[in-house]
Amino acid sequence: MDNTFFSHLKNKHVMSIALITGGSSGIGLEISKRFAKNGYTICWVSLFEKEVKEAQKEILNEFPDTTIHFLIQDLSKEDGATHVYDWVRSKSLDIDVLINNAGIGTFGMSTDIPMEKEVSMINLNVISVYKMTRMFFDEFSKKNKGTIINISSAASFLPMPRLAAYAATKAFVAHYSQGLQEELKEQGSKVKVITVCPAAIKDTKFKVAANMEHLKAFEGITVTTKKEVADDVWKAFQKGITYIRTGAKLRNSIWLTKILPKSIVLRILKHELSEK
Repeated sequence: MDNTFFSHLKNKHVMSIALITGGSSGIGLEISKRFAKNGYTICWVSLFEKEVKEAQKEILNEFPDTTIHFLIQDLSKEDGATHVYDWVRSKSLDIDVLINNAGIGTFGMSTDIPMEKEVSMINLNVISVYKMTRMFFDEFSKKNKGTIINISSAASFLPMPRLAAYAATKAFVAHYSQGLQEELKEQGSKVKVITVCPAAIKDTKFKVAANMEHLKAFEGITVTTKKEVADDVWKAFQKGITYIRTGAKLRNSIWLTKILPKSIVLRILKHELSEK
């Protein structure tokens, strides 16, 4: 489903446009607020129309001059990313910033997780992110401008038991994004690819959807909030920083992974992934 909401069309000058997948909830919505506050037109790709309507009201209550476009699309479907790209072209939207935020997680022993559930996660977290990135990366490269922000995870740092497939998907996002950024540097391009690796976020629906709400990680030593993540993303975007660990607790503790033996780091991880 395609829909558009326009607010205060008296402001007719061309604005910068941010396309945000999963933008109507969680950190996607919080990041949307930072861009709306700074005058960006917002384009959302989301799964639930009711959620989008509620998020629109929230955004417009704070930033009433914001223009919001949205597309209801399941990005775990094979042709999901292509539908998004075609929708953008059909509306003649000149995207300045792409934020690949939509993602899901699975938790548990691999033998206990249905294969189709993990395949759906891989389609969303990896295949869709790759396709969206590649289509807009090629376009941005031709224009020699634009920014792609890919949301990875602190789970990408190490192989993680009970998060084996999820951590692997986020490792792909991190490695692919950083690889593209290095290519851009070699070419002297003005395009940026920013990799974002948040710690466990305590105030989003992700932990419930991933069946992880009972874990210590969401009250743990590196836990963050959606506001802190959004603030870090906006600062990185403004300063041209292309790799960020968010939030502050994660950054302050990351040195432990560099000095402690891997066996101890894994023991800490297991503790964080144990039940409260």
